[in-house]
Amino acid sequence: MDFTFPEAAEKFRLEVREFLKKELTPEIRDEYAHCTDYPHGFNKAFTRKLGQKGWLTLTWPKEYGGLGLDIWHRLVFDEEMAAAHAPVAAHQVAANFVGPALIHYGTEEQKKKYLPPIARGEATWAVGMTEANAGTDLASIETRAVRDGDEWVINGNKMYTEHLQDADYYWVLVRTDPSAERHRGISIMVIDMKTPGIQILPLWTMDGYRVNQVYFEDVRVPADAVLGEVNRGFYHLAMTLNTMRAAGLGGWTETRRDLEDLVLYAKQTKVNGRPLIEDEWVQNGLADFMIHNQISRLLAYRVASMLESGGPAPDRETAVRQVWTKVYGQLHVKFACDLIGMGSQIGHHSPQFAPLAARWERRYMGAIAGAHNGGTPENALNTVALRVLGLPR
Repeated sequence: MDFTFPEAAEKFRLEVREFLKKELTPEIRDEYAHCTDYPHGFNKAFTRKLGQKGWLTLTWPKEYGGLGLDIWHRLVFDEEMAAAHAPVAAHQVAANFVGPALIHYGTEEQKKKYLPPIARGEATWAVGMTEANAGTDLASIETRAVRDGDEWVINGNKMYTEHLQDADYYWVLVRTDPSAERHRGISIMVIDMKTPGIQILPLWTMDGYRVNQVYFEDVRVPADAVLGEVNRGFYHLAMTLNTMRAAGLGGWTETRRDLEDLVLYAKQTKVNGRPLIEDEWVQNGLADFMIHNQISRLLAYRVASMLESGGPAPDRETAVRQVWTKVYGQLHVKFACDLIGMGSQIGHHSPQFAPLAARWERRYMGAIAGAHNGGTPENALNTVALRVLGLPR
């Protein structure tokens, strides 16, 4: 196999590295490491700089503000951003989830209105899907939208919405035909967060990050707020979720950096007079970590190679990658905590005593709470069982 990237993409990699070296100030790096509201740092000024260079939308068509480049440029960008721990929360939902859905399902008016601000890094979006009585079974959502003349009137609530406290727009799944079967009668709507009747309350996860509970009380949106076909939202969502799972393909580089730091820690730390790296269980654990990181890289490249043809994000390959990332990610966080010992429980509030800048204390809790983002590990396993292995329900 030849994993050599195209020459143009490698040249672009050097450009991204130089940019990050200059723009990732100590303040931004500190924010990424200790940000309490977002797991990957929120910095709108930094996002705008990326938007000014067109790097948020590298593969989008040029008519919508993209650069029209190939998937390898986007993969290079993702790898360098993840390896540098660059903040992404201000743009990741808009650029990687909402934008592609708008390009595919949006009207020309919606594209002209919403896509340019996303490309410039000026608009932050949040996505509202799950509810208290629905969990990850999105076909059970109860939030209603009723047509009233030229408007829709929305009532109900959403749970666990990230980014909403700083969002300009809310991408929401609502039920528009309660008499239809579960998977039918659901639509996607776009809500301007300045619209009256929206109340958001913070919920704090075990790893200290903010998600939100959202209430809609007679929230009126125009008839053209619907994205795609009315009552076909569940099916539009299925494709969009594949696109979301195909984002962040460079995330393996962040894990590789974590692994390299662990190796250094094991070499420099002595227990009973011997470096940790000399213990067999440490060597085996680090080797296992390395193997799974390499496989994560190959799975990312597999998805990228399929996207290279220009088709939609593949459901099977993205599902396998999701399972691998979530399940083995949790195992490696546990290994890291075993390696560091009691010191892994010291948080960022005591940085002078926390090994590896308290990173693994955050990783441990984030691996549990964050594993539910985009569907639980069990959901991903079900997808692999049904669509990849062809097992019966």
